[in-house]
Amino acid sequence: MKNKNILIGILLSSCLTIASSCSNDLDLSPISSYNAGSFYKTQADFKLAVVGMYDKFQDLHYYSYLPFCMEGRSDNVTTDTGYDAGTFSKFIDDATTGTTAALWENCYQLVDRANAILDKIDAATFTTEDYRKYYKGEAYFMRGWAYFQLGFLYGGVPLIDKQMSVAEIKTLVRSTQDETFAQAAKDLTQATTLLPAVWPSPATELGKATKYAAEGIQARMYLFQKKYSAAKPLLADIISSGKYTMATNYGDCFVDAYDNSPEHILQVQYKSGNVDEGNILPVVSVPEGIVSPMFPQGGGSPFMYVSSDLYDSYETGDIRRDWTIQKGYTQKGNVLDVVTKFFIKFGHGTIPATKDDYEVNLPVLRYTDVKLMYAEVLNEEAYSANGDAFTILNDVRKRAGLTALTATQLPNQAAFRTAIFKERRFEFAGEYLRWFDIVRSGNAMTIMNAFLSRTENGTTLYKMKGDYQTIFAIPQYELDINKDTKVMWQNPGYN
Repeated sequence: MKNKNILIGILLSSCLTIASSCSNDLDLSPISSYNAGSFYKTQADFKLAVVGMYDKFQDLHYYSYLPFCMEGRSDNVTTDTGYDAGTFSKFIDDATTGTTAALWENCYQLVDRANAILDKIDAATFTTEDYRKYYKGEAYFMRGWAYFQLGFLYGGVPLIDKQMSVAEIKTLVRSTQDETFAQAAKDLTQATTLLPAVWPSPATELGKATKYAAEGIQARMYLFQKKYSAAKPLLADIISSGKYTMATNYGDCFVDAYDNSPEHILQVQYKSGNVDEGNILPVVSVPEGIVSPMFPQGGGSPFMYVSSDLYDSYETGDIRRDWTIQKGYTQKGNVLDVVTKFFIKFGHGTIPATKDDYEVNLPVLRYTDVKLMYAEVLNEEAYSANGDAFTILNDVRKRAGLTALTATQLPNQAAFRTAIFKERRFEFAGEYLRWFDIVRSGNAMTIMNAFLSRTENGTTLYKMKGDYQTIFAIPQYELDINKDTKVMWQNPGYN
């Protein structure tokens, strides 16, 4: 099953060429100092430019970016956590918090790389016209994904849909969140029409976005907006394609031997071998001084403390808990810690020669997520006792080693909705979806302040101060750059 895709190979073999001749295209500045540069002219050039987008996509999933923001903010992680993940968990982040500023910058760098492709690709020389269409589809996909993230993380943002000068960008008035999502939807819809269902060379093009990846990400955004009727046909198309199946064993979703399997619609790709393309997340998720056969070289200091609230909430017999979380560990000097909990979800596969060089990919969109989203849509359309939504929910529970739920236990739409959200927490713990689900539930204040009042979080030390904290502060450097204009302003509550 294991076969790393062409993206990593091209990136490794071409990095010197990119650095020396194409740096203006593939290493552009963030929004505050946008750079037009020069662009590629041939199909081979655009092939490299596309790899540059995936490289930035990989950057955005670095442990201290999306993981810190999306998992650290949630009730899956305690306030004992350090670094910016702890800042988010305590709800004390502001406009000067480094991680949110870095996320903003990297998202706009991805937008810029996509715009660089879209602006010039129609005039380029291609030997295979299908690939002109496919590369455009990938650019629309990446830009749409970036605007989805920016809209969710910051609310409305400036919308840049072509290469612009610094002066032009500084005239762009910040859009609303709905307008930002509309841009993302437009891009993802376009990506769906251009991307292939299967790439022509599956053995060498694994990991590239397909039309189904675009549909799934767009459906995820529509669920956030509660646009269930818009999400349904996208999810149904993925399911009816017959190209994906849930992994038989839960653990197979997170072991490198099963990367790019039919469980995975889109993954961030990694390759070990000390080529600077390995995955560092498995080792920085565990304590630095751990003594363990699974982590023979120790862990990393930024690890997030998993909450007792999450660990204790799993049902008895749920195999996902012990695959995802370890409670207690032996420290150097044979000191036993029986309390600390941490994520081990991605540490079960091949142990690399260098501890920060894991091969395992990170899931962005799993088929199980598509199925659970579809069950949610069915329930929101009309509750059906023991209907198709129940079948999907119980298929996920069966794989986890749990008994089926019936209409007697979930007698109405509200009860089923609660069950779906609960199941998602356990299924996707450590996969950076919990904060997204909490926010879209509409109950962030209730959930998080109940969690923060627990003894493990200091009872009264921290709290979510208002719904304004469902989005992050606009980075201070952006405000400073635009202080003489009226195009950028701080999100309410962070002033």
